[in-house]
Amino acid sequence: MRKLIFLFLLSSLILVSACSNQSAAPKAKYVFLFIGDGMGTNQVYSTQLFKAALEGKADLAELNFTTFPVQSHMTTYSANSRVTCSAASGTALATGNKTNNGVLGKDTSLTINFESVAEKAKKAGFKVGILSSVGINHATPGSFYAHQNSRGMYYEIAKELPLSSFDYFGGGGFINPTGRDKSLPDAYQLATEAGYTLANTVEAINSLKAGDEKVFAVNPGIYPGGDFYWRIDNKEESLSLAHFVKKGIELLANPQGFFMMVEGGKIDWACHSNDAAASIHETLDFDKAVAEALAFYRQYPDETLIIVTADHETGGMIVGNGHEVNMGLLQYQNISAQEFGRTLVNFKENNPGASFDEVMALVQNHFGLDDATKGLELTPDEVKLFKTVYAELFKGDKGLNPDKDYLASNETLTLPDLALRVLSKKAGISWASNDHSGTPVPVFALGQGQSHFNTRIDNTDIPKIVGKVMGLE
Repeated sequence: MRKLIFLFLLSSLILVSACSNQSAAPKAKYVFLFIGDGMGTNQVYSTQLFKAALEGKADLAELNFTTFPVQSHMTTYSANSRVTCSAASGTALATGNKTNNGVLGKDTSLTINFESVAEKAKKAGFKVGILSSVGINHATPGSFYAHQNSRGMYYEIAKELPLSSFDYFGGGGFINPTGRDKSLPDAYQLATEAGYTLANTVEAINSLKAGDEKVFAVNPGIYPGGDFYWRIDNKEESLSLAHFVKKGIELLANPQGFFMMVEGGKIDWACHSNDAAASIHETLDFDKAVAEALAFYRQYPDETLIIVTADHETGGMIVGNGHEVNMGLLQYQNISAQEFGRTLVNFKENNPGASFDEVMALVQNHFGLDDATKGLELTPDEVKLFKTVYAELFKGDKGLNPDKDYLASNETLTLPDLALRVLSKKAGISWASNDHSGTPVPVFALGQGQSHFNTRIDNTDIPKIVGKVMGLE
């Protein structure tokens, strides 16, 4: 009798277990984590309004990721501040742990190295890709493979890249590849010596194919600091972030699955300089990268998870400044603040005695300002401001560094700076600062495991959820 009872209970347990396994949700084999650096709610909203204006819509226009079924918000504070930096937020998004601002992949005592979700995925047999539109050894991408006391240790971070053995690095190049004093062994060479194939031409990148292992694909169109050219400048030699995502899918797709982190890094940089139009163009480019993941999702909807979020908000962007919002006015800006700075320097060298009207013709050509036919006429006070800044640049001793002065400052006011501020005001955008804010950022999710994101979360929850749906935890 006891034997019969035992067999009955055993068979019941087996049946329950089988039913449980059948009803359990399958794990996500393919996970995309998109991080729009500095992309707060209003960065997304302004992009939707801009797109709607160009399309002649009175309502909002959708981006690819704003159509996702699950949308929520995420807190971003670091271990020692309510306002995070990209290193602390990147560490949280990569490892699920808080750390102090400036620290990369380590605890607050600087004695413990955190293991990132990318490192865990690689150990578990998944392929891994890390992509960014800024330097690949910058804070956000570095958080997924490096462990340093300071985010500014670019050379040391670069040296850790080949140690990860990740399958694909794509997008930006190295910052300080031979160290700050340019005397150390080249980090690119160290990567190739470790078995990485370096592809840094359009032809070499396009020729990469499924089966290629340990690839480092660098955009041929980048600044010396390793970051992409600005999308608003439309330089043909610079590939888009979407190009690298599409190539990454080709290289990483396999039956065991993959994890891919993609950073749109220059949304943040645009907002540091309060450049609304450049921010929008970077966000649109970021959204096109998401579209590549979305196309892959449609092939494998039951096995794919796409997450789109930000590490923090930058600039304290506000849509609406007490006047009518007219985001369509931003279409008349056709140059980044950095490239406009270069234009001004070259113009000054060739025309040292240029008149105010000649300089304002440049401003009008690149920003539409002072053109009443576009609705961008200047007020007398605005003209006075432009005359003051013009005099400092063309008549005084004040110079302009295009690679630094395009980042706006509350203490100084350059000509590119002023053009951005006036155009933002007329479009209906105001800014709280030139730095990060502590406001929560949006989260968008689609696919296997999306329900984990249907409530407000913290940035440390992202890698924990990813680990859970990938079966890493």
